[in-house]
Formats: sequence, C-alpha cells, structure tokens
Amino acid sequence: MYFEDLGKSLTIKERVSENIKSQIILGNLKQGSRLKEEELSKAMNVSRAPVREAFYQLENDGFVKIIPRKGVIVLPLSSQYIRDVYELNSILENAALKKSFKNIPIPKLEELEQIFRKHQNNLATIESESEYLELDQSFHFLIVKCCDNQKLLDEWKRLQGLIHWFRTYSLRTITFKDSAQIHLEIIDAIKTKNLQLTTKRLNAHSRWAISYATSEFEK
Repeated sequence: MYFEDLGKSLTIKERVSENIKSQIILGNLKQGSRLKEEELSKAMNVSRAPVREAFYQLENDGFVKIIPRKGVIVLPLSSQYIRDVYELNSILENAALKKSFKNIPIPKLEELEQIFRKHQNNLATIESESEYLELDQSFHFLIVKCCDNQKLLDEWKRLQGLIHWFRTYSLRTITFKDSAQIHLEIIDAIKTKNLQLTTKRLNAHSRWAISYATSEFEK
C-alpha cells in the first residue's frame, strides 16, 4: 500500500487523515477492515498520536467507525447511508444552483464541456477513472462555488470525500459515455439559461447516481 507525501502545507494529522481517506476511496483499505494505529504510523513514518487524531477526524467525516474497547474499522457502506449522503448533497447543490445560476462562467463551463465530450469515448482505466472523477467534481464545484455563500460551500465540501468514494462504485457499473452524456445535458440547460430545466436534470443526475452507487449493496 502506497501512502503519498502530501507536502508541508498540511499538518501531520491532516496528511495522515488525507492519506487514509485516499486509501479507503481507492479500495486498498476495505470496508469493515480494522485500522491499527501502530501499522499505519509505521507505514507513514509518523508517531501514533496523529494517527489517533486522524481517526476522530475520519469518523466525523463519515469514513470510519470507532468502536469503544475494540478499535477502529473502515465504515461498512449501506444503500441507506449512500442515499442519505447523496440526498443531502442534492439539497445543497439545488440551493447553490438557485443562487449561482446567473453567475456560472460560461467559458469555464464550455471548457469542462469539451473534456466531458472527450471522455465519452474513453475506455475505463485506473488513470482515466481518476481523471473523470476529478472532472466530475470540478463541474459540481463550479456550480456551488458561484453561489456566494461560504457556509453552504463549506458544508458541500465536507460531503465530497464521501461522494468521491461512492462514485468509485458507480463507475463499476456504468460507462463514461452514459455519465458524460448526463453532465452534457445539464451543461446545455445552463447555457440556454433555463433554471427549471437545469434543476430537473441535476436532480435526475442525483437519482441516477444513487441508483448506480447503491446497486452493489442491494444485491
């Protein structure tokens, strides 16, 4: 398992937290698996204290569960948990869209549009999946950041690690072509300055994402 050197801009606790979160999202730390302070501290060449602190942050962020007198495990996902997070994310994005709709920069939107079109014909690889997830997040961030409400933006950001985790499951059952097409339809609605249609398509995208992300947990 490889832990990144995230540089000096983050505190040790933040670097440890981000590294563990990344390994959970990538699937290298499996759902329900036990996380051991000593093993992780050695792997990241840090003391056990920042690992312990990171566990509390990761529990607050929804990635792990601390069980008294038993230890820490990667949170086992359920369809209900995924649905709850996506529904909250959708509420925040809808609120942001209403405030940001007239402020979304069309040149930046068109730049993302071209990248989505490129991904329509991409084959799924680890590299292309990572690029696509970053593109997806950039698109949603563009909508939310223009709302001129820092508190709303902060709350939305708190959910994005979990959304990223869930989307790794979605991409196991869908093609880039299908996902990109949905985003292109939202972009088209924004460009035609139709808020009602944009909202309708954004909500359809959310329902679609929930359906694919939860499908693996409803078998």
